Amino acid sequence: MNDRVFLDTNILVYAYSKTELEKQRVARDLVLNNNSFISSQVLQELTNTLTR
Repeated sequence: MNDRVFLDTNILVYAYSKTELEKQRVARDLVLNNNSFISSQVLQELTNTLTR
């Protein structure tokens, strides 16, 4: 798939999930198999979420 996808913080958090395995699979598929875009704000939110 070559759709242009803007990734939200929640998608990236689910990509790291160890408890939501189906959501993790879908999120990783979105990240890896699309023309994905991530804003600097989303990266900052992800950093804050993962380091808590």
